[in-house]
Formats: sequence, structure tokens, C-alpha cells
Amino acid sequence: MNAHILRCEKNRRFGQRRGFTLIELVIVIAVTAILLALMLPAIQYARESARTTQCKNKLRQLGIGFHSFEEMHKVFPRNTVRPRGTTQIDAEPEGSLWHWHSGTYESWCREILPFVEVPVARVQDAVPILGCPSDPRGTNYTVPDYGFTWYVGVYSNPDEFNNGIIVDDSDLRTKFTVSVDRVTDGMSTTILLAERPPSEDGHKGWWDSRCCHEDTMSPIVGERRPYSSGRHGQRCPDTAYYGQDDYRNRCAFNRIWSYHRGGGLFCMGDGSVRMINYEVAEQSIGSETILEALASRNGNEVIPNDF
Repeated sequence: MNAHILRCEKNRRFGQRRGFTLIELVIVIAVTAILLALMLPAIQYARESARTTQCKNKLRQLGIGFHSFEEMHKVFPRNTVRPRGTTQIDAEPEGSLWHWHSGTYESWCREILPFVEVPVARVQDAVPILGCPSDPRGTNYTVPDYGFTWYVGVYSNPDEFNNGIIVDDSDLRTKFTVSVDRVTDGMSTTILLAERPPSEDGHKGWWDSRCCHEDTMSPIVGERRPYSSGRHGQRCPDTAYYGQDDYRNRCAFNRIWSYHRGGGLFCMGDGSVRMINYEVAEQSIGSETILEALASRNGNEVIPNDF
């Protein structure tokens, strides 16, 4: 009898604990929220690290493509007009604003495509290897008439156009090319490509257009052209330095910039890819910044080892 009473008492006591109390439920929810708050930044950081790695790999592939092009043609890809270019005129992909025929434009992007396993692309197509995955618009972002490039050839500043490895001779009377022997500052200390996402309005940054050299080239230190005002009509800086930015700021397009934390990615003339800290943007050697010196192919500047 006593044993039966004890079993009933035991079952009664344990039967009162069949669920959580309200206080326990609140504690569980609070702990879960704290754990999520701690985990989300780590997840976002890991995702951005993966995107940065993808971006770096694309620049490396482009660097290899540049050297494969140079081995075949003995000069680096450039912006030019068709009689001076390398693309077959009679087998052109569809264009939008200009007809493809002898005399039309050919960007360095167009020239390099066969060397990065993209043999045919229309000007309005997205070319994934030319897009940085850190951009929230995605690497397939296009407008009806044009696709874009997130990677551009560079020159020091608006007063020293064509002093980099990638040049534009489409407005010159004669052919102008750059070969390895013309890069007297050294291939490993001269910038080949830098990051510069397309503009907010989709009017700049086209990968193959005769419109403007700033579509595929950029000064390291820019000015308030081609955009003189920003998102809310504010005046763009007349000296535009390299840094981290957002595509919604129209002023950003006036110079090189990147989405990555800490620094942007650069493909050097030897094909290597490195990240350069944003703090270098305004550091000078002599009368120019370190980045301006790195952009020129034959300035004979002395570059510090810790740039």
C-alpha cells in the first residue's frame, strides 16, 4: 500500500513538469537571439571573404589572359579602332549603337575575351569574368544596350592619360601600343587593372563602347568629371581619391574604388593580384601619390616596399 502511494505521489510530482514555464521560454528566446546576433556578422564576413576571393581569382584570370594576348601579339590589349585591332571584322557579334564594320571601336575587354575563354559576346551581354561579386547588383547586371566591366585599366591622373599599361589610341592619328619593354618601371610595380564598378545610372562603365574612354579606363586620382554632382546633387570632390564606396554614390565613379573591407584588389603588370589598403590613397612620394606612381609605366619613381 505504501509503495503504491509513493508511486502515485512520484507520478503526480513529475506530471506537473510537462512543459516550459513562460520565464524559461523567454530565456530560451533571449539566448537564441544573442547567439544569432553573434553569428550573423561572422556569417556575413565569411560570405564577403568568399566574394573577395572570387574577385581576386577573376583578376588573376584576366592577368593571365593579358600575358597570353601579349605572347601572341607582342603588345598588351588596348582600346582602339578596328583597322588597328585584333578582332575579326567579318565575324562580329551583334552591336547596339554602332554597327560592327571596319573602322568601329574595339575595347581592351573585347580583345582579351578569346584569351579568357569567352570567344563571342554581344556588347549588351553580361560577361561574368568582368564582374565583381561583391556588388549587390550582381555580375549579370546590364542595361538594355550594354553590359559592364568592374575592372579597368588605369593612368595616374587626368593630366597624364595613357601613361599606364592599358592605353587608348582610338582618337590618335597613328597606332599606339605598349609592350613589355615599354614598362620600364617594372611589371611587378606597375598596376595593370584596378576595381571601379559601373555608375549608378548605368550610363558609364560599358565594357565595349566607343562613347568614352572612362568606360574601361580610370585615373587613379580623379576629378569631378564625368560626374559633377552626386546622389542628392552634392558637388563631387575635385580631387577624387581611391577608397571604399557604394555604387549609389554617383561621385564614386570618378576614380577607382572597391566594395571590399580594408582595401581594393589590383592586378599588377606581372599578373599577380594584391590588395592595397585604402590608407595609401593620399600617401605621397615627391609631388604625386604612391598610387599615381604605381599607375605609370615609365615614371622612374622610387616605390616604397611597404605600399
